[in-house]
Amino acid sequence: MLANELKTMTQGLILIAVMLAVIAAGVWVRPGSLEPTARAAAPATATTDRSAAGIPDAGLQRQTMIEELKKLNERLSAIEDGLKEGRFVVQTMPAEKTSSAKAP
Repeated sequence: MLANELKTMTQGLILIAVMLAVIAAGVWVRPGSLEPTARAAAPATATTDRSAAGIPDAGLQRQTMIEELKKLNERLSAIEDGLKEGRFVVQTMPAEKTSSAKAP
């Protein structure tokens, strides 16, 4: 009885040793490293627009901000000129009296 158990255990250990040898050979023969390399995904379309690839373009963002600020400055200058020339009339309204106790 003991001989059968010993024979079965020996066969199991041989099987494990063979499997480990196959795994070791596969790791040794495999080209490249074990860890996958990180690669950026190629853009879906052939375009020069970097934002389409998900890469923010800081220069383009700053240029857009500068253009918007120039437009805002032009609008403010036009309002200021209109106020100086009297094209706009500014009227004040009396302040509304509010009660200190507000109804819910």
